Amino acid sequence: MSSYHELITQLGIDYTHPGGKAATQKWVKQIPENLENVLEVGCGTGETLRNLRHQTAAFLYGIDSSAEMVSKAKAKTSHLHHIEVMQQNIEDLLFTHQFFDLIISESVLAFTPIDNCLPKLTNLLKPNGQIILLEMAKSQTLPHIAEEKMKIFYQFPQLLSKEDWLKQLLDNGYETVYIEKVEKETKTPVTLPQHLSIDMLQTLNQHYQFNTEYAHDLHTYLFIAKKRGDTHDHTRN
Repeated sequence: MSSYHELITQLGIDYTHPGGKAATQKWVKQIPENLENVLEVGCGTGETLRNLRHQTAAFLYGIDSSAEMVSKAKAKTSHLHHIEVMQQNIEDLLFTHQFFDLIISESVLAFTPIDNCLPKLTNLLKPNGQIILLEMAKSQTLPHIAEEKMKIFYQFPQLLSKEDWLKQLLDNGYETVYIEKVEKETKTPVTLPQHLSIDMLQTLNQHYQFNTEYAHDLHTYLFIAKKRGDTHDHTRN
C-alpha cells in the first residue's frame, strides 16, 4: 500500500486539509493589515497562496517538501507578483530569524515532530507576529489502538488533542490564542487520475475508513496565536 503522502501528491487536490476551502476562508480574510513577509509551510498546489495574494500586499513565501507540489504551486502562482515557492523541509528552514509577520500551517505541522518544528517556526516570527494552524485533533474518546494505527498510516509522530495544541502554543511563547472548531466539509466528488494504482486506491480507501469510523473522535481546530512581544518591541502594534 502506498503512503498517504504519496497519495496526496498523486491526487494533486487543491484543498486536502480538513474543512477544505471553507476552512481556509475562515481565516484568510482575518489576517492583519500591513504585513511584510508571510510564510506558508506545506503550500501544496499553491491555492492558499493564490487566495492570499488577493488579501495582502505582503511578499508571500511557500515551501513544500514535495518537488511535484512545488512545481504545481509555481505554475499556479507564476502570473502573480511577489510570490516565491521553494522546496524545503520544515525541519530545515532557510530563513532569517524573526523575518515573518505571519506563518500558516494547514494540516502540516501535525505530520512533523511538534517539539522540534514549532520552536523553529516561532524563531522565524517577529515579536507580536501571528501563527495560523488548521490542524487535526483527537478527542479523549479515541481508542488507543485506533490512535496507534493512525499514527502508522499517516506517519504522525504524535496525535495531539485540542488541549495539547494549546499547551504547545503557550509553552512556545504565544498568547491571545483564538480557537475555533471547524466543521467537516460536505463531501464533494473527487476526480481520480485515470491511472491510479491499486496501491493508491487501497490507501485512499483506508483513509476514508478511518474518517468514517472515527468521525466523532477526530476534529479540526483553527488556532490563531500571537507571539509574545519582547522588551525591545514596544512600538509594534
